[in-house]
Amino acid sequence: MSAPVRFSFHEFDLDGARAAIAKNYFPTTLDLCRAAAPYEFRFDGHAHGPLTVGAAWYTSSMEIGIEEVGSVYVNVATGGTLQARHRHQVVEVDPTRGVVFRPTGDVAMTTSDDYSCLAVKIDSGALEEALETIIGRPVTRPLALGPSIDLRTPAGAGWARLVRLLVAEAGPGGIADSEIVAAPLREAVLHGLLRAVDHPYRDALDAPAPSYGPAALRRVVDAVEADPTRDLTLTDMAQIAAVSVRTLQALYRRHLDTTPTEHLRHTRLAHAHQQLRAADPSETTVSAVARRYGFVHLGRFARAYQARYHESPSVTLRRTESRPVPPTRRR
Repeated sequence: MSAPVRFSFHEFDLDGARAAIAKNYFPTTLDLCRAAAPYEFRFDGHAHGPLTVGAAWYTSSMEIGIEEVGSVYVNVATGGTLQARHRHQVVEVDPTRGVVFRPTGDVAMTTSDDYSCLAVKIDSGALEEALETIIGRPVTRPLALGPSIDLRTPAGAGWARLVRLLVAEAGPGGIADSEIVAAPLREAVLHGLLRAVDHPYRDALDAPAPSYGPAALRRVVDAVEADPTRDLTLTDMAQIAAVSVRTLQALYRRHLDTTPTEHLRHTRLAHAHQQLRAADPSETTVSAVARRYGFVHLGRFARAYQARYHESPSVTLRRTESRPVPPTRRR
């Protein structure tokens, strides 16, 4: 994986602050609650892979708007308070409770004076992939995260400590420069958030290690995961399992809560997502990746991809060109 991209801003005007946030997180509207109030903004952090972490500080009360986050975004107050409105819910943020924004839906925030926070952005799809790794089976339902994170719980407090550590070590010579150290910490941030926030799969995280049931089902799952580009029909999958088609369908329903064809489609979509995230857009295309994983109808592939990852495949492919680049520090 490429080296982390660091950013550090110290702005005294709103245009500079808007540009800094847009470059590293997402476009925002940013306005003073009191027009004549003094303004100063600091923002430091880094982006690496699907994770961006930073620490921000505003001198005066602000109105902040985001039309579409497009990623999972968590804001945790380290000083002052924030009122957040998202998806018809209001969360009052202070150092004991953070707000969790899902990829879709408008966001509105009002900060207090002297507001400081940790800002965590996780690319669409990364949490689902982390969840699948933990529970050992496909995520077949939307990962509808709860609206807040309780920082008084052991899970919430531990997660916030991990984020603070990554932010503190973002500078040259910090642990972010050592992939062997930083990679497990980034993974822990994703896994820790899944354990600290409510969602439909929360109970599965504490369940015993999953079993794929009979060896017949294990053989099919292994075959699909080993080569998702392989041309497989339902009959082929049943032959790999050495059972009838009806028996295979029953095994999938009982042990994985899905169907054989949906599991195959889901696995192919996940691998296509991983390849698009890693690809050089000058050397590959969305259609080439889609065809490789058996999606012959590009429009259907794009719709399925958008539904799962909350962005188009072309946006994912271009992300390597749009990773944040530290701008000139303004004074």
